[in-house]
Parts: sequence; C-alpha cells; structure tokens
Amino acid sequence: MNRIRVATLQYFVRPIRNFSEFRDQVKSLVRTAADYECRLVVFPEFFTVQLLTLGDIDRPMVDQIRSLADRADEFVDLMSGLAREHGIYIASGTIPIRDPKRPEKVYNDCFFFAPDGRYETQGKMHMTRFEKEVWKVSPRKQLKVFETEFGRVAIAICYDAEFPEVARAAARQGALILIVPSFTDDRQAFLRVRYCAQARAIENQMFVIQSSTVGSLPMVPAVSLNYGQASILTPSDFPFARDGILAEGVPNQESMVIGELNLRVLRTSRKHGAVVPLKDSMKTIDLAPQTSIVQLLHAAPPLKAPVDAPRIKRAKPRLTVRHVQEEDFRGIRELARLIYPDITPWGDDQLGNHLRVFPQGQLVAVDDETGLIVGMCSGLIIDWDHYEPEMDWSSFTSGGMYSNHDPVGGATLFAADVMVRPGFQGHGIGKRLYQRGRFGLAKQLGLRRILAGSRLRGYHRYSSTMSPQDYVSDVVRGKLNDPTLSFQLSQGFHVLTVVGNYFVGDPESLGWAAVIEWLNPDVADDEDYDQGDARYRVEPSPQTDGQRK
Repeated sequence: MNRIRVATLQYFVRPIRNFSEFRDQVKSLVRTAADYECRLVVFPEFFTVQLLTLGDIDRPMVDQIRSLADRADEFVDLMSGLAREHGIYIASGTIPIRDPKRPEKVYNDCFFFAPDGRYETQGKMHMTRFEKEVWKVSPRKQLKVFETEFGRVAIAICYDAEFPEVARAAARQGALILIVPSFTDDRQAFLRVRYCAQARAIENQMFVIQSSTVGSLPMVPAVSLNYGQASILTPSDFPFARDGILAEGVPNQESMVIGELNLRVLRTSRKHGAVVPLKDSMKTIDLAPQTSIVQLLHAAPPLKAPVDAPRIKRAKPRLTVRHVQEEDFRGIRELARLIYPDITPWGDDQLGNHLRVFPQGQLVAVDDETGLIVGMCSGLIIDWDHYEPEMDWSSFTSGGMYSNHDPVGGATLFAADVMVRPGFQGHGIGKRLYQRGRFGLAKQLGLRRILAGSRLRGYHRYSSTMSPQDYVSDVVRGKLNDPTLSFQLSQGFHVLTVVGNYFVGDPESLGWAAVIEWLNPDVADDEDYDQGDARYRVEPSPQTDGQRK
C-alpha cells in the first residue's frame, strides 16, 4: 500500500454525566474518520481524563488517576468494537493501566487497535515531573514497532517525542510513521512537543502524526486548561509540503485534521533525497569517547582592581510586600521557572485555589520601580498529627492544590514555597517575606509551629563523598554552607529529620530535603523543643525569632 489517508484529533475534553456521553463522542469521531475513508485515526494522550468528571473530583489526584485505570476494560471494549465495526486502525490515545502484580502502580499506555479489533500497547517511557511526582505514574521500558498493512508504525507518547533516540530507534527498525499522542496545558508545553515532533520527521525522514487535547475541565485539578493543535508533519525535502506541514488544525478548537500520506515517496526519499539523514546516521561514529574540552580562556591571571579603588555598592531595590492577587499569577509562574528550571510547581489552577482557601498565606514582593515580582512566599495550615516527617512535598500540599488546608484543626503553618528572583538575592527580600509570611503570620494566628522541607540545594556537590544526613549535620554545625538551609537555620529553624524523594527530579538536591521546624515562643512548650533527631539538635540562638521563653 503506497498511500494512506489518516485522521488526527483535536479532542475537546468536556464534563460528562455518564459513560454513554463519552462513548457517543468517541463513536462519532471514529465514524466521521471512516466516512472520509481514513485507514487510521489518532486520539490524544490522556483524553480519557474526561471520565474523571464521573467520580469524586475532591479526592487527591493520585487516587483519581488510579480510579481512571479501573475503567480501562470498558474503554478497551469500546475502542476494539469501533475498530471492528469500521475496519480501521485506531491509536486510542492513552489511559492509566494498573500493574497486575502491584495494583497501586500504574502506567500510561496507548492501545493500538487493528481493523479486526486485536490490539497491542505502547507505554510511555519518559514521565514528566507532574506524572512522576503528583500522579505517581511509572515508565515503561520497551519501544515497540508495529507491522501494519501500510508499513511499520511506532508511537512516542507526548514527552517521549522530545528524546531523539526514541524515534531514531524506531526509524532504524523501518518505521515510516511516528504517532505522537499529546496532552499539554499551555502554549510552551505544546510547542516543546510540536517542535520536537517536527525535528523527528526531518532527522528520520518519516511522517509524524500529532494529536492534542483542547477544551477544559475546570473542576478537575491539573486538567483545568488544555492547549493543543493536531498536525501531520513530513520530512523537509522537495517531494513534501514546503514547510514540512502536510496538515494542521486551528489551535484550541475542536476539529479533525485529515491528510494523505504518500509512503512510496517517503521510501524513495530515504534512498535518494537531497539529504539522507537516516541513512547517514548509520555511519555516525560514537562521539562520546571522541569529545574533549578545549581551553580558550585567557591564560593570564585575572586583573585586580587597585587597592584603593572604591567598592561599588549595589542600591537596594524599593519593594512592596503584599498579598497575592490573581493578576500576579503570570509573574509567579515566570519566577518559578527561573528558580526551578527542572520543576514546574505552580499552575493557575493551583495558585487560584491558594487564594480561595488561604489568601493571607500568599505573599509577593514587588519591585516598586518596574512592577516586577521579585519574591514570593506561600503556605497553608495543616494538622501535623496527621502527617509523617518522611512524606514528600506533594503529600504535604495535596499535589500543590492546598486542598488539605485545615484552619480549624491545624496548628502548623506548612511553608510550601519561598522564592527570590536571581539578581535580587542578597537584599533581604527573603528575610522580609519570612518575617511577614512566616513568623508574623504564625504569631498572628496563634499557630504552634512552622514546618518546611528545606531543599538541600548544595548537596549535589557532596553527594559522591557523604550521605545527605552527614551533609545536614555539617551544615547545622557550620562546617558547610547550604544556600537554603543555612539561611533558614539563621532564622531560628531547627532540623527534625532528613528525607529523600521530597522533590523528585531536582538536580541540585537530588530529591533530598531537611524537614525543619520553627516553634512559636508564645505557644510552644518545653516538650516541643525536644522533638527530632538528636544529630541535628542545637539550641536556638537568642538573636532569632525562635528563642525560647
């Protein structure tokens, strides 16, 4: 078969009242694709989150995603029946699948149905931070290439498309088509996948079919927004579309994108194209052993200022510390990307919920001259008796949503996050945020303590020579300086214990954090001061807010 017509979806996720409404929406799309004589229809990743609106949306997200896995059999029966009814291949997007040996463990799997209803699966191999840390989804470890009547097909689920070796391995096994089901919440995330998908089409001389979710489920955490655009992408060579885009939809509108793939032209291009990157890649040597660092720095010692040169003193910025407003969300997200380039802790749904449940616990520091948000402080109240010190950040914050905020039964302010913009650090901004958003707030509300997980930002420098426990012990005793923990200790906090997997994926802390506590001297009693691991216990300085009465 030299030609195949395919359909890829911009699937609109909307609230539903029962499974029948979901079934009807899916059936109508497959029927439309079949009416247009398409041989393959591609659904997006996690479009099945629509089914979450049928359950208890107030449960923790980690539980909701597992309840979605319980609908997998019903979902597979639906898709298998539609493939048989219309004699069509269906890449069914993804749905969570439980591990049969460990039911609490789930994967993100795409089912690929043949026209007779049989199917195989491709699991997602690279988890985003949200999937790992909030939904607790596990990666699969195998890439499959599917033999079909029109040639070999591979599937790279969303983030997997951002790893060139995945598509390259499939192309070297003869894959002509790469299917990329995607699920992205904003334009930046979408473009990351789209640009990488287009690169995979060019470097592997293959067709890439990307599907996307659009619409929103405002009542379901983490699905409140979707940004998507389905597309059919080609190599960049004379026989193909001039810009490498065979077809694409209008962003963020419910639609079906249809295009016809000329597989004969693709095979010819792989042999005789203007360039043949797939063929040439077979000859590429392993560059890793051949890579060297070449020194181009000036060999002379650096110039020193004259001894009597006046020291330049940076002027302190004029700041306003105030409560967060909705229009601050964009600035907070930008600040978070600077502080946590490998983590994305806050979305608009989370920030909005913070304002709803505990507005007085959310502060920003704003530069008066530019209006730039240069600092942020956020927290919630919890009942410490219901938690274990070994829990991670996501557990303490209910996945960052603060839905566990307990102003009635709680007496502990959990310090979820504090950030100071690079270039503004060292001006006392962090101290001002702590004074108002931590110590002042705890005293004002009569709370017993402040609890926080101190991200061990300096530990990666010592991880090969010492344990995180020894690292924290040396920081407590002043032998080492940690950019975060040392400052917090100077403010009157003390260390209770050291935990791993607190912030999974953080390259600086390697996931390690010190659970730290500040006790309100107006409320705490002597027994409170004796808690925690003795290895990290020091008497609080009388110069800090943590002094005992």
